[in-house]
Amino acid sequence: KRSTLLNMMIYLSSIQGSAAAFGKCFPGARSSFVQRKRLPRHYLSATSSAMLSAEEYDSRIQNHPLVGEHEKVQDPSKPFFPIYYNDVYEVHLPENHRFPMDKYRKVRRLAQTWIESQSAEEQSQVVCEFRVSPLATVEEITTTHSPEYVDRYLRGDLTEKELQNVGFPWSIGGVMRSLSSVGGTVAAAVSVCEALTQFPDAPVWSAHVAGGTHHAFYDYGEGFCVFSDIAVAANVVLKRYPELIRKALIIDLDVHQGNGNARLFQGRTDVLTFSMQCDANYFSPKEESDLDVELPVGCNDETYLFTLKHWLKQIEVKAGNVNLIFFQAGVDVLEQDRLGRMSLTSEGVKRRNQLVFDFAREQNVPLVITMGGGYPARDDWTPILEAHADVYFQARQDLARQYAAKSNIQR
Repeated sequence: KRSTLLNMMIYLSSIQGSAAAFGKCFPGARSSFVQRKRLPRHYLSATSSAMLSAEEYDSRIQNHPLVGEHEKVQDPSKPFFPIYYNDVYEVHLPENHRFPMDKYRKVRRLAQTWIESQSAEEQSQVVCEFRVSPLATVEEITTTHSPEYVDRYLRGDLTEKELQNVGFPWSIGGVMRSLSSVGGTVAAAVSVCEALTQFPDAPVWSAHVAGGTHHAFYDYGEGFCVFSDIAVAANVVLKRYPELIRKALIIDLDVHQGNGNARLFQGRTDVLTFSMQCDANYFSPKEESDLDVELPVGCNDETYLFTLKHWLKQIEVKAGNVNLIFFQAGVDVLEQDRLGRMSLTSEGVKRRNQLVFDFAREQNVPLVITMGGGYPARDDWTPILEAHADVYFQARQDLARQYAAKSNIQR
Protein backbone atom coordinates (compact mmCIF):
# COMPACT_ATOMS: atom_id res chain seq x y z
CA LYS A 1 0.00 0.00 0.00
CA ARG A 2 2.95 2.25 0.64
CA SER A 3 4.16 1.69 -2.93
CA THR A 4 0.64 2.40 -4.18
CA LEU A 5 0.80 5.84 -2.62
CA LEU A 6 4.19 6.49 -4.17
CA ASN A 7 2.83 5.35 -7.53
CA MET A 8 0.04 7.88 -7.12
CA MET A 9 2.68 10.59 -6.68
CA ILE A 10 4.48 9.42 -9.82
CA TYR A 11 1.20 9.40 -11.74
CA LEU A 12 0.32 12.91 -10.63
CA SER A 13 3.76 14.04 -11.73
CA SER A 14 3.31 12.38 -15.12
CA ILE A 15 0.12 14.29 -15.97
CA GLN A 16 2.32 17.24 -16.77
CA GLY A 17 2.59 15.68 -20.21
CA SER A 18 4.50 18.03 -22.44
CA ALA A 19 5.30 20.52 -19.68
CA ALA A 20 8.84 21.50 -20.46
CA ALA A 21 12.08 21.96 -18.67
CA PHE A 22 11.82 23.03 -15.21
CA GLY A 23 14.00 21.70 -14.30
CA LYS A 24 24.76 42.41 -1.01
CA CYS A 25 25.85 44.95 -2.73
CA PHE A 26 24.17 48.14 -1.48
CA PRO A 27 22.91 49.18 1.97
CA GLY A 28 19.23 49.17 2.82
CA ALA A 29 16.99 52.14 3.03
CA ARG A 30 14.76 52.58 5.32
CA SER A 31 -6.31 31.78 10.85
CA SER A 32 -8.34 29.48 12.24
CA PHE A 33 -6.40 26.21 12.24
CA VAL A 34 -8.00 22.82 11.81
CA GLN A 35 -6.48 19.59 13.13
CA ARG A 36 -4.24 18.01 10.47
CA LYS A 37 -5.23 14.67 9.04
CA ARG A 38 -2.47 12.08 9.10
CA LEU A 39 -2.29 9.25 6.60
CA PRO A 40 -3.80 5.99 7.83
CA ARG A 41 -1.19 4.02 9.77
CA HIS A 42 -1.36 1.07 7.36
CA TYR A 43 0.35 3.23 4.71
CA LEU A 44 3.41 3.39 6.92
CA SER A 45 3.46 -0.10 8.39
CA ALA A 46 5.54 -1.78 5.70
CA THR A 47 8.72 -0.10 6.88
CA SER A 48 9.96 1.82 9.88
CA SER A 49 10.40 5.00 7.81
CA ALA A 50 7.39 7.07 6.79
CA MET A 51 6.27 7.49 3.23
CA LEU A 52 7.93 10.05 0.97
CA SER A 53 11.41 10.04 2.48
CA ALA A 54 13.73 12.44 0.69
CA GLU A 55 15.83 9.66 -0.90
CA GLU A 56 12.83 7.72 -2.11
CA TYR A 57 11.10 10.79 -3.48
CA ASP A 58 14.06 11.81 -5.60
CA SER A 59 14.64 8.27 -6.85
CA ARG A 60 11.01 7.70 -7.84
CA ILE A 61 10.06 11.07 -9.33
CA GLN A 62 11.77 11.67 -12.65
CA ASN A 63 13.99 14.73 -12.77
CA HIS A 64 12.81 17.32 -15.25
CA PRO A 65 15.05 17.55 -18.34
CA LEU A 66 17.26 20.57 -18.79
CA VAL A 67 15.96 21.21 -22.29
CA GLY A 68 12.31 20.68 -23.09
CA GLU A 69 10.65 20.34 -26.45
CA HIS A 70 9.19 23.84 -26.15
CA GLU A 71 12.56 25.52 -25.84
CA LYS A 72 13.99 23.49 -28.73
CA VAL A 73 11.42 24.79 -31.19
CA GLN A 74 11.29 28.36 -29.96
CA ASP A 75 11.45 31.03 -32.68
CA PRO A 76 14.36 33.28 -31.64
CA SER A 77 12.93 36.23 -33.55
CA LYS A 78 9.91 36.43 -31.26
CA PRO A 79 9.57 37.05 -27.53
CA PHE A 80 9.24 33.89 -25.45
CA PHE A 81 6.79 33.82 -22.52
CA PRO A 82 5.92 30.44 -20.95
CA ILE A 83 3.35 30.65 -18.15
CA TYR A 84 3.25 27.83 -15.60
CA TYR A 85 0.26 27.02 -13.41
CA ASN A 86 -0.39 24.47 -10.65
CA ASP A 87 -4.16 24.60 -10.12
CA VAL A 88 -4.39 20.98 -11.31
CA TYR A 89 -3.39 20.02 -7.76
CA GLU A 90 -6.53 20.11 -5.66
CA VAL A 91 -6.34 21.17 -2.03
CA HIS A 92 -9.53 21.11 0.00
CA LEU A 93 -9.35 23.45 2.97
CA PRO A 94 -11.74 23.54 5.91
CA GLU A 95 -14.87 25.60 5.45
CA ASN A 96 -14.36 29.32 6.16
CA HIS A 97 -10.57 29.01 5.93
CA ARG A 98 -9.35 32.49 5.05
CA PHE A 99 -6.89 31.44 2.32
CA PRO A 100 -8.50 31.89 -1.15
CA MET A 101 -7.33 28.60 -2.70
CA ASP A 102 -9.82 28.80 -5.59
CA LYS A 103 -8.33 32.03 -6.87
CA TYR A 104 -5.42 30.27 -8.62
CA ARG A 105 -7.61 28.46 -11.11
CA LYS A 106 -9.83 31.50 -11.57
CA VAL A 107 -6.84 33.79 -12.24
CA ARG A 108 -5.23 31.36 -14.67
CA ARG A 109 -8.46 30.92 -16.60
CA LEU A 110 -9.03 34.65 -16.74
CA ALA A 111 -5.50 35.42 -17.96
CA GLN A 112 -5.67 32.56 -20.45
CA THR A 113 -9.01 33.79 -21.79
CA TRP A 114 -7.70 37.32 -22.26
CA ILE A 115 -4.57 36.13 -24.03
CA GLU A 116 -6.29 33.54 -26.23
CA SER A 117 -9.09 35.93 -27.22
CA GLN A 118 -6.64 38.12 -29.12
CA SER A 119 -6.52 38.02 -32.88
CA ALA A 120 -4.31 35.50 -34.66
CA GLU A 121 -1.95 38.30 -35.67
CA GLU A 122 -1.65 39.53 -32.08
CA GLN A 123 -1.08 36.02 -30.76
CA SER A 124 1.64 35.40 -33.33
CA GLN A 125 3.78 38.20 -31.90
CA VAL A 126 4.73 36.29 -28.73
CA VAL A 127 5.44 32.59 -28.15
CA CYS A 128 3.17 32.28 -25.12
CA GLU A 129 2.28 28.85 -23.73
CA PHE A 130 0.45 27.73 -20.61
CA ARG A 131 2.16 24.75 -18.97
CA VAL A 132 1.40 22.62 -15.91
CA SER A 133 3.92 23.26 -13.14
CA PRO A 134 6.25 20.32 -12.51
CA LEU A 135 6.98 19.08 -9.02
CA ALA A 136 10.19 20.34 -7.47
CA THR A 137 12.65 17.66 -6.41
CA VAL A 138 14.08 17.34 -2.92
CA GLU A 139 17.51 18.07 -4.37
CA GLU A 140 16.23 21.43 -5.61
CA ILE A 141 14.39 22.36 -2.43
CA THR A 142 17.37 21.54 -0.23
CA THR A 143 19.50 24.07 -2.08
CA THR A 144 17.58 26.46 0.18
CA HIS A 145 15.81 24.63 3.00
CA SER A 146 16.90 22.28 5.78
CA PRO A 147 16.90 18.64 4.59
CA GLU A 148 15.43 17.62 7.95
CA TYR A 149 12.59 20.15 7.65
CA VAL A 150 11.86 19.11 4.05
CA ASP A 151 11.78 15.45 5.01
CA ARG A 152 9.50 16.02 8.01
CA TYR A 153 7.09 18.07 5.91
CA LEU A 154 6.89 15.45 3.15
CA ARG A 155 6.24 12.70 5.74
CA GLY A 156 3.59 14.70 7.58
CA ASP A 157 5.69 14.97 10.73
CA LEU A 158 5.59 18.71 11.41
CA THR A 159 4.29 19.58 14.85
CA GLU A 160 0.90 21.15 15.41
CA LYS A 161 2.60 24.46 16.24
CA GLU A 162 4.64 24.35 13.02
CA LEU A 163 1.50 23.71 10.98
CA GLN A 164 -0.35 26.50 12.76
CA ASN A 165 2.46 28.88 11.78
CA VAL A 166 2.15 27.79 8.14
CA GLY A 167 -1.63 28.14 8.28
CA PHE A 168 -2.60 24.93 6.47
CA PRO A 169 -3.45 21.46 7.76
CA TRP A 170 -1.16 18.74 6.36
CA SER A 171 -2.46 16.62 3.49
CA ILE A 172 -1.19 14.82 0.41
CA GLY A 173 -2.89 17.50 -1.68
CA GLY A 174 -1.04 20.15 0.27
CA VAL A 175 2.27 18.39 -0.35
CA MET A 176 1.60 18.27 -4.07
CA ARG A 177 0.64 21.93 -4.12
CA SER A 178 3.77 22.94 -2.18
CA LEU A 179 6.05 20.95 -4.48
CA SER A 180 4.39 22.33 -7.60
CA SER A 181 4.46 25.89 -6.23
CA VAL A 182 8.23 25.61 -6.07
CA GLY A 183 8.55 23.49 -9.20
CA GLY A 184 6.65 25.96 -11.38
CA THR A 185 8.90 28.85 -10.43
CA VAL A 186 12.01 26.71 -10.90
CA ALA A 187 10.64 25.67 -14.30
CA ALA A 188 9.97 29.28 -15.24
CA ALA A 189 13.52 30.33 -14.31
CA VAL A 190 15.12 27.33 -16.03
CA SER A 191 13.04 27.91 -19.18
CA VAL A 192 14.44 31.44 -19.37
CA CYS A 193 17.99 30.18 -18.92
CA GLU A 194 17.63 27.41 -21.47
CA ALA A 195 16.17 29.78 -24.05
CA LEU A 196 18.97 32.29 -23.46
CA THR A 197 21.57 29.52 -23.74
CA GLN A 198 20.32 28.81 -27.26
CA PHE A 199 19.40 32.37 -28.27
CA PRO A 200 21.34 34.91 -26.14
CA ASP A 201 19.67 37.96 -27.69
CA ALA A 202 16.07 36.72 -27.59
CA PRO A 203 13.59 38.64 -25.41
CA VAL A 204 12.67 36.04 -22.79
CA TRP A 205 10.36 36.35 -19.79
CA SER A 206 8.43 33.68 -17.92
CA ALA A 207 5.75 33.46 -15.25
CA HIS A 208 4.07 31.26 -12.68
CA VAL A 209 0.42 31.65 -11.72
CA ALA A 210 1.36 30.58 -8.20
CA GLY A 211 4.41 30.88 -5.97
CA GLY A 212 5.68 34.06 -4.41
CA THR A 213 5.82 32.19 -1.09
CA HIS A 214 8.22 34.64 0.52
CA HIS A 215 7.50 33.90 4.20
CA ALA A 216 9.27 30.52 4.26
CA PHE A 217 12.54 30.27 6.20
CA TYR A 218 15.37 27.73 6.20
CA ASP A 219 13.69 25.30 8.57
CA TYR A 220 10.15 26.53 9.07
CA GLY A 221 7.27 28.16 7.25
CA GLU A 222 4.71 30.81 8.08
CA GLY A 223 2.03 32.96 6.48
CA PHE A 224 0.73 30.25 4.09
CA CYS A 225 4.29 29.54 2.87
CA VAL A 226 5.97 26.13 3.27
CA PHE A 227 8.98 26.61 0.97
CA SER A 228 10.30 29.73 -0.77
CA ASP A 229 9.85 29.10 -4.48
CA ILE A 230 11.77 32.22 -5.54
CA ALA A 231 14.71 31.44 -3.28
CA VAL A 232 14.87 27.84 -4.51
CA ALA A 233 14.64 28.93 -8.16
CA ALA A 234 17.37 31.54 -7.66
CA ASN A 235 19.69 29.03 -6.01
CA VAL A 236 19.02 26.40 -8.68
CA VAL A 237 19.83 28.65 -11.64
CA LEU A 238 22.84 30.23 -9.93
CA LYS A 239 24.26 26.75 -9.45
CA ARG A 240 23.16 25.27 -12.78
CA TYR A 241 23.98 28.24 -15.04
CA PRO A 242 27.02 29.92 -13.43
CA GLU A 243 28.22 31.48 -16.68
CA LEU A 244 24.78 32.90 -17.48
CA ILE A 245 23.38 33.87 -14.05
CA ARG A 246 25.85 35.46 -11.65
CA LYS A 247 23.52 37.81 -9.79
CA ALA A 248 19.75 37.79 -9.31
CA LEU A 249 17.44 40.53 -8.08
CA ILE A 250 14.17 39.93 -6.22
CA ILE A 251 11.63 42.74 -6.53
CA ASP A 252 8.98 41.97 -3.93
CA LEU A 253 5.93 44.23 -4.12
CA ASP A 254 3.57 42.26 -1.94
CA VAL A 255 2.01 44.32 0.86
CA HIS A 256 3.96 42.18 3.36
CA GLN A 257 7.73 42.11 3.65
CA GLY A 258 9.48 39.20 1.96
CA ASN A 259 10.93 38.28 5.33
CA GLY A 260 11.82 34.68 4.48
CA ASN A 261 13.80 35.66 1.40
CA ALA A 262 15.49 38.48 3.32
CA ARG A 263 16.78 35.98 5.89
CA LEU A 264 17.63 33.26 3.36
CA PHE A 265 19.87 35.59 1.34
CA GLN A 266 21.29 37.66 4.18
CA GLY A 267 24.99 38.25 3.61
CA ARG A 268 24.88 36.98 0.03
CA THR A 269 26.18 39.16 -2.80
CA ASP A 270 24.74 37.06 -5.65
CA VAL A 271 21.07 37.68 -4.75
CA LEU A 272 19.73 41.15 -3.96
CA THR A 273 16.47 41.46 -2.07
CA PHE A 274 14.24 44.52 -2.49
CA SER A 275 10.97 44.56 -0.58
CA MET A 276 8.48 47.42 -0.48
CA GLN A 277 5.72 46.90 2.08
CA CYS A 278 3.16 48.41 4.43
CA ASP A 279 4.86 49.53 7.64
CA ALA A 280 1.96 48.37 9.80
CA ASN A 281 1.30 44.94 8.31
CA TYR A 282 3.81 42.63 9.99
CA PHE A 283 2.68 39.38 11.58
CA SER A 284 6.20 38.31 12.66
CA PRO A 285 9.48 40.14 13.36
CA LYS A 286 10.85 42.24 10.53
CA GLU A 287 13.93 40.92 8.75
CA GLU A 288 16.59 42.94 6.94
CA SER A 289 16.45 42.90 3.15
CA ASP A 290 19.18 44.54 1.09
CA LEU A 291 16.62 47.26 0.49
CA ASP A 292 13.47 47.66 2.60
CA VAL A 293 11.03 50.46 1.85
CA GLU A 294 8.20 51.14 4.28
CA LEU A 295 4.94 52.73 3.17
CA PRO A 296 2.09 53.93 5.40
CA VAL A 297 -1.36 52.48 5.91
CA GLY A 298 -3.69 53.89 3.28
CA CYS A 299 -0.85 54.60 0.83
CA ASN A 300 -2.32 55.81 -2.49
CA ASP A 301 -1.25 55.50 -6.11
CA GLU A 302 0.75 58.71 -6.25
CA THR A 303 2.88 58.01 -3.18
CA TYR A 304 3.42 54.36 -4.05
CA LEU A 305 4.42 54.91 -7.67
CA PHE A 306 6.70 57.86 -6.91
CA THR A 307 8.47 55.79 -4.25
CA LEU A 308 8.83 52.70 -6.42
CA LYS A 309 10.16 54.69 -9.37
CA HIS A 310 12.77 56.36 -7.13
CA TRP A 311 14.08 53.11 -5.66
CA LEU A 312 14.15 51.26 -8.98
CA LYS A 313 16.37 54.07 -10.22
CA GLN A 314 18.62 53.64 -7.18
CA ILE A 315 18.87 49.91 -7.82
CA GLU A 316 19.77 50.59 -11.44
CA VAL A 317 22.62 52.85 -10.33
CA LYS A 318 23.94 50.86 -7.36
CA ALA A 319 23.17 47.18 -7.88
CA GLY A 320 25.70 46.45 -10.60
CA ASN A 321 25.11 43.87 -13.31
CA VAL A 322 22.00 41.79 -12.61
CA ASN A 323 21.36 38.77 -14.84
CA LEU A 324 17.88 37.70 -13.73
CA ILE A 325 14.96 39.46 -12.02
CA PHE A 326 12.24 37.79 -9.97
CA PHE A 327 9.08 39.88 -9.59
CA GLN A 328 6.84 38.89 -6.67
CA ALA A 329 3.66 40.54 -7.94
CA GLY A 330 1.33 40.44 -4.94
CA VAL A 331 -1.83 42.49 -5.43
CA ASP A 332 -2.74 42.83 -1.75
CA VAL A 333 -1.76 46.50 -2.09
CA LEU A 334 -5.12 46.97 -3.81
CA GLU A 335 -7.69 49.01 -1.90
CA GLN A 336 -10.26 46.18 -2.16
CA ASP A 337 -7.93 43.64 -0.51
CA ARG A 338 -9.40 42.62 2.85
CA LEU A 339 -6.02 42.17 4.56
CA GLY A 340 -3.73 44.64 2.78
CA ARG A 341 -4.35 48.02 4.46
CA MET A 342 -3.17 50.00 1.42
CA SER A 343 -5.30 52.00 -1.02
CA LEU A 344 -4.00 51.49 -4.55
CA THR A 345 -6.52 51.52 -7.37
CA SER A 346 -6.55 48.86 -10.08
CA GLU A 347 -4.99 51.42 -12.42
CA GLY A 348 -2.31 52.11 -9.84
CA VAL A 349 -1.44 48.41 -9.66
CA LYS A 350 -1.21 48.27 -13.46
CA ARG A 351 1.16 51.25 -13.43
CA ARG A 352 3.20 49.51 -10.72
CA ASN A 353 3.53 46.44 -12.92
CA GLN A 354 4.55 48.58 -15.86
CA LEU A 355 7.33 50.24 -13.87
CA VAL A 356 8.80 46.81 -13.19
CA PHE A 357 8.40 45.71 -16.81
CA ASP A 358 10.01 48.94 -18.03
CA PHE A 359 12.88 48.43 -15.59
CA ALA A 360 13.54 44.88 -16.83
CA ARG A 361 13.29 45.90 -20.47
CA GLU A 362 15.55 48.95 -20.10
CA GLN A 363 18.14 46.87 -18.24
CA ASN A 364 17.79 44.10 -20.84
CA VAL A 365 17.44 41.56 -18.03
CA PRO A 366 15.14 38.52 -18.26
CA LEU A 367 12.18 38.50 -15.90
CA VAL A 368 10.45 35.73 -13.92
CA ILE A 369 7.03 36.71 -12.56
CA THR A 370 5.30 35.00 -9.67
CA MET A 371 2.00 35.48 -7.92
CA GLY A 372 1.78 36.87 -4.41
CA GLY A 373 -0.82 37.92 -1.90
CA GLY A 374 -4.33 38.91 -2.85
CA TYR A 375 -7.23 38.37 -0.47
CA PRO A 376 -10.64 39.10 -1.98
CA ALA A 377 -13.71 40.24 -0.10
CA ARG A 378 -15.92 37.25 0.55
CA ASP A 379 -18.74 38.67 -1.57
CA ASP A 380 -16.72 40.05 -4.51
CA TRP A 381 -13.57 38.41 -5.88
CA THR A 382 -13.54 40.35 -9.16
CA PRO A 383 -11.07 43.19 -8.30
CA ILE A 384 -8.46 40.78 -6.90
CA LEU A 385 -8.83 38.23 -9.71
CA GLU A 386 -8.53 40.90 -12.39
CA ALA A 387 -5.54 42.53 -10.71
CA HIS A 388 -3.72 39.17 -10.60
CA ALA A 389 -4.63 38.31 -14.20
CA ASP A 390 -3.56 41.77 -15.35
CA VAL A 391 0.02 41.04 -14.29
CA TYR A 392 0.34 38.19 -16.80
CA PHE A 393 -1.65 39.84 -19.55
CA GLN A 394 0.32 43.09 -19.19
CA ALA A 395 3.62 41.22 -19.37
CA ARG A 396 2.55 39.47 -22.55
CA GLN A 397 1.41 42.79 -24.06
CA ASP A 398 4.69 44.45 -23.15
CA LEU A 399 6.63 41.71 -24.92
CA ALA A 400 4.36 42.13 -27.96
CA ARG A 401 5.14 45.85 -28.03
CA GLN A 402 8.85 45.07 -27.86
CA TYR A 403 8.48 42.76 -30.86
CA ALA A 404 6.44 45.30 -32.83
CA ALA A 405 8.95 48.08 -32.13
CA LYS A 406 11.85 45.88 -33.20
CA SER A 407 10.01 44.82 -36.36
CA ASN A 408 9.33 48.45 -37.30
CA ILE A 409 12.99 49.36 -36.82
CA GLN A 410 14.11 46.45 -39.01
CA ARG A 411 11.73 47.55 -41.76
